[in-house]
Amino acid sequence: MGKKIIRLGLFGLGTVGRGIVELLLRKKEEKGDYEFVLEKIAIKHLDKERPLSLSPHLLTTNHKEILENPKIDTIIEVMGGIYPAEEIILEALKRGKNVITANKALLARAGSRIFKEASENNCYLGVRGSNIASYRLIESITSSPLRISKLIGVFNGTCNYILTEMEKTKEDLFSMVKKAQEIGYAEKDPSDDIDGFDTAHKLVVLLGLTTGFFPSLDSFFIEGIRRISYQDILFAQELGYRVKLLAIARQEDNYLEARVHPALLPIGKGLARLEGIENGIELRDEIGLEIGMQAPGAGKYPTAAAILEDLICVAKGRKLFLPGCSENMDLGKIGEIEGNYYLRFSVLDRAGVLAKISGILGDYDISIKSVLQKGEARNSTDSVPIIMLTHKAREKAIQDALKRISDLSVVKEYPLLIRVEKGIF
Repeated sequence: MGKKIIRLGLFGLGTVGRGIVELLLRKKEEKGDYEFVLEKIAIKHLDKERPLSLSPHLLTTNHKEILENPKIDTIIEVMGGIYPAEEIILEALKRGKNVITANKALLARAGSRIFKEASENNCYLGVRGSNIASYRLIESITSSPLRISKLIGVFNGTCNYILTEMEKTKEDLFSMVKKAQEIGYAEKDPSDDIDGFDTAHKLVVLLGLTTGFFPSLDSFFIEGIRRISYQDILFAQELGYRVKLLAIARQEDNYLEARVHPALLPIGKGLARLEGIENGIELRDEIGLEIGMQAPGAGKYPTAAAILEDLICVAKGRKLFLPGCSENMDLGKIGEIEGNYYLRFSVLDRAGVLAKISGILGDYDISIKSVLQKGEARNSTDSVPIIMLTHKAREKAIQDALKRISDLSVVKEYPLLIRVEKGIF
């Protein structure tokens, strides 16, 4: 019996696309029961200079040359964006072709429809490349009969790199974003990363895989790292924490809590140990079994390796379990959560300021665990930071209290709130 041949069409030849081609060329040299043959690559411009030396017959600007080619049984989409990626993926599935994609923004927006189309046409839908923090766990967490009760993850390598470098270099966020752009970890417009949307896209995909429910981005809380300063990283360390941008989800029966925001994690534990571009995930199922994984979260090879794993599943005839679509989950609101909070106030250095702030917090039954008061103002118009760590409190009470505190004449900017998380491990 000869080798099983998987004939591929590739959409996109950017950073990840080049990584896929390089890995496929290496794979071709290996002996095995299957072989991947790259038939066509769809690109935007034929005359563009490329670091890869490819035969001209491989390249096309006509998507139909892949979609309408009966020899091609599997397509890989790494072109990004919503249009025309969505149309390409749906058309490929309708034609019975397997699809592998790293397009988390598209999956977050149209995942329900795409998964349904894959199921109806008995096609493999590979999404490991959309979340490389958990790609080796996807098969086990989607096929398990046990429900995931809690998920917590660091899903954005760019943000983790920026926060780590701020900690090391003592420089501000803007400087570290610029450095990440120079290295190639951040896009020219880094908004999706630092405003939390990339992390939110990945969370939606995982929720879709584990629950069948794809919440819209405007239905849950998303906050990025724009307001995090080196001061906050330093104060957090003094209190025994590190700052991470987290995706958090918790499910109980038909109730689902989902949120993305910066958080303090205890130094030396679990996800707090992740450095640089590393991503990671921690999961707990309904009977208490805990599992975790970490992986590089930026660069062409980590994503390409996840896509290659999906290709191997195609070659072995395995199917990714797709849960039935659920549209009736009760999605919790951020105001309902309870936890501990880090609060930073920028205030005029006047007598009685701390008492005023503490008094308002007390009005909302918010108890203070510890206080850091740093520095002295050089003159009467300069502000100084006051840091508070609270005992367990309800989010809505905290938010209401901060609104009142922000109206005080001695408070110079809106207070910063960072939630405190314990993690699973």
